[in-house]
Amino acid sequence: MIKLFISARWYLWFCLGLLITSIGSGLTAVAVFGALSKTAAAPSDFALTFSMSIVPTLLSSEIGKYLGQWCKPFSILIAAEIGGVLSLLLPFYALDSGNLLILSMALALPSLFSGLAVSAYHTINKRGFGEADYLHIATIETLTFSAITIVGTGIGGLLYPLLSSSLYFALDALSYLLAIACLFYSRALIEDAALNRIDQEVVIKIRFFSLNLEKKTILLIMPLLTLISAPAMALLPVKGLEFNDFKVLGLVINPVLILLFARCIGQLIGPLLTSQKMVDRLFDSAWAKSILGLGFFLMYLFAFYSPYLVLVIVAVILAHISSNILFASSYSTMLSRFGEDEIGAASVFSYQSTTLILALFSLPPGFYADQSGLVSAMLLFSLPAVLVMMAVFSVVQPSEVLT
Repeated sequence: MIKLFISARWYLWFCLGLLITSIGSGLTAVAVFGALSKTAAAPSDFALTFSMSIVPTLLSSEIGKYLGQWCKPFSILIAAEIGGVLSLLLPFYALDSGNLLILSMALALPSLFSGLAVSAYHTINKRGFGEADYLHIATIETLTFSAITIVGTGIGGLLYPLLSSSLYFALDALSYLLAIACLFYSRALIEDAALNRIDQEVVIKIRFFSLNLEKKTILLIMPLLTLISAPAMALLPVKGLEFNDFKVLGLVINPVLILLFARCIGQLIGPLLTSQKMVDRLFDSAWAKSILGLGFFLMYLFAFYSPYLVLVIVAVILAHISSNILFASSYSTMLSRFGEDEIGAASVFSYQSTTLILALFSLPPGFYADQSGLVSAMLLFSLPAVLVMMAVFSVVQPSEVLT
């Protein structure tokens, strides 16, 4: 990965820009969930907030895909960052008002602009590198996402109790402005004009049922994993409410934010454990993929059952190590098996299907957990999803079409 950054300096600044902007996203999420944890919010309120942080991207990712016909990928990314700065007005107002409903909707506008960048981001990754680099790209993407969230969540968790809302969101806005500067500089360093060209041809549509088994498997991995993980992701902050705030080196630590931080640690470690040999074995083995999905479910089931914060943290980390090994494998194979003319549509298809599942399957567990608790919600909503994953991958096996 270091050689990749040395040989392509533009990509170093490109990743740095994404890293900084996502730190801002982490700061925003910390502020909203931190404010929710101080109210009388029910599990359904946390689930609604989580859902509203992803639903708008269904529309904006589709818009971003079609913008590629008229706008260069870097222009779309920069426009999305500018929109991200302006979108901070909604969470700032939500925290200032203290209204529970507005707090639940506070992440909707920032997520709307983040979705615009999906197709452009994956198109740049596909155009900029060859097949030998795709696993490194997948690892960098996951590490960037995790590191930014770790740093954003960590810094946010420390600063949120100490700063006023106006100063806190001023720092948040600064992260977006720095990211815009990095993207401008990255674009200036590009020597291959084809990497940042406009696609004039008609946008290719991915017709799932006309794909071969190999490509179907690639596009099924993340939606099936999301079926399992959506209830856990939505309800994780609720588990933090079972524990009291505590102090470390004189700083007040919120257990809700600690669990979000633990999730990011697992997301960071998973790709580091992934090799090309592991990717090939996972892709060809239905049981290997299913076991990782089952491992995620069992770890979260234990986390929601355990009364000990340390054990909960460990279980959450292990769960996300499993899921992000699967994610890195999925993204690496998508870059290698789909052509340049397909990658934008394929990435948006995967992103939208995953987002739709997150939106649909994060709210019902929240309302059910209001009455029956977190463990019951996981058993009712995630266990059937594990069985669905096992059944689907036992039927759709890419090895049947590989020679």
